[in-house]
Amino acid sequence: MNYKNAVALVFLFFLLIKTAKVYSQKEVTFADSTSFAEFLTNQGEIPGLKFRLSNPGIDNSVGNSSENTSSYVTFTDFSAVLRGVDSLMLSDAKSPQIEFFIYNDPASFEATLEYVSNLIGSGDLQIERVDEPTGKDLISLASKVHYSPMFKGVRAYFSDFKIFVVTVTILLFFAVALGMIVFMIIYKTRRNRKEALLIIYDEQVVSPLSEILFDKSLEELVSISDEELNESFPAKLRKKPIYNQVLIERIIALNKKMKGDFKLKLKALYKRLALDKVTMSKLSSKQWDTVVTGLVEINEMDLNETLREVKKHVNSPNFYIRSQAVTTILNLSNSVDLSFLRDQTFPLSRWQQMNYLRIIKYLQSTRTLQINTLFDSTNQSIRLFGYKLVRVLGLVELLTELDEKFGSVSDEEKIEILKTFEYLGVPAQNELVNSSLKSENNQLVIAAAKAAGSIGDESSVEIISGLLAEEVGFRLKMTLLKSLHSLDATRYGQYIQESSSSETYRINQHISDPLLLDV
Repeated sequence: MNYKNAVALVFLFFLLIKTAKVYSQKEVTFADSTSFAEFLTNQGEIPGLKFRLSNPGIDNSVGNSSENTSSYVTFTDFSAVLRGVDSLMLSDAKSPQIEFFIYNDPASFEATLEYVSNLIGSGDLQIERVDEPTGKDLISLASKVHYSPMFKGVRAYFSDFKIFVVTVTILLFFAVALGMIVFMIIYKTRRNRKEALLIIYDEQVVSPLSEILFDKSLEELVSISDEELNESFPAKLRKKPIYNQVLIERIIALNKKMKGDFKLKLKALYKRLALDKVTMSKLSSKQWDTVVTGLVEINEMDLNETLREVKKHVNSPNFYIRSQAVTTILNLSNSVDLSFLRDQTFPLSRWQQMNYLRIIKYLQSTRTLQINTLFDSTNQSIRLFGYKLVRVLGLVELLTELDEKFGSVSDEEKIEILKTFEYLGVPAQNELVNSSLKSENNQLVIAAAKAAGSIGDESSVEIISGLLAEEVGFRLKMTLLKSLHSLDATRYGQYIQESSSSETYRINQHISDPLLLDV
């Protein structure tokens, strides 16, 4: 037993042994007087607390601070007190006694413990933490312990939620990556195989097609036997969609280039190979591009017997399907009443109108077209398209119907009808022009003023003069002056002379310039 432990036992012999509880931010409990003594030793100086050894033979140099008297030494650090006790015992001095002082006033052990507890509880004293040495070589001990994994078995990995989530995420990542790789490989393989088959089949059908077209007449081609047909186009291959696709594309390509009997032969061969049934099956596809392809094939090969199925797609919500369906019907129908176009609920785009106009203009001389059917459509864009057809096709016989509808249609339609009257130059319709000049719609007034220059009368001149006397916009003013110049040059010159407006002067210069007259 060393001297330090012996002194601690002597010290504790003179003190009353009891337990105490000390509180700081957390509750601190001193199990016994030994734990309190160890606390004082580790803590160092404590504010207001001093210690004294009552032995006159102590060396004054011992300790980190001291206050000397004739027979006593005072310490502020409890560890210095213990060193002083060791020095006294080595010098064979009498057993020293440790006394406690709180702010220079003597205090008992209980009072000292309570004082320290209060300091810890109020937060005025921060506890110094000292890690106690284990006295053992942990590395040596660890080397002797057999390794045991934290998780044993498959189920242990799934018992922890976080590890389960991470494991599932990794597995999903690898599954998706693997799926993408497999998909790309399969897709590329199929595409390469399809491209290779297209080349092979194309080489196989070119020669038989040429031989049949040049060696057989139309009658022979219509009555050709199945055995002879299978020699050129094997029945086994005709069951394959890719082979039929190559045949259809080749025949349509030739049909666009050939004329006369060759076109009839191609159409007969198309039906003899049952390719018309392949085309019809495309109309029931759920893919819009396949449906459009089928409609194009019907249009190219003149499959009139399929028009009933084609009409089902006229009002399709898909823009491309309904556009191609209308085009096909216009091209194939012998008598086009345009009722299928009248009943469309979707508005016509400019592209559609130009495309339909091109077809109708081409078919006008050979087909019976009932353009007036479009006037009764519930779709405004269809009605406007009908008015444009009257103007472009020069259908003067339909102007009476337009005159009757003028009072009940919207301003936008009135503008289109006025353009039609102006273009066709019908003076009998000047009442429509004069009534429109009095409208509150500026765009309608401009259209009526422009039409007045072509089909206006004396009453139109009076209305135009009245409008010029008011404050109007530049565009309307220029249109009114152009019409007035066409209707009555004298009234026009009089207005220019009486007007002092610089705007009127510039408009007059524009109208007077023959190079800018139609600009």
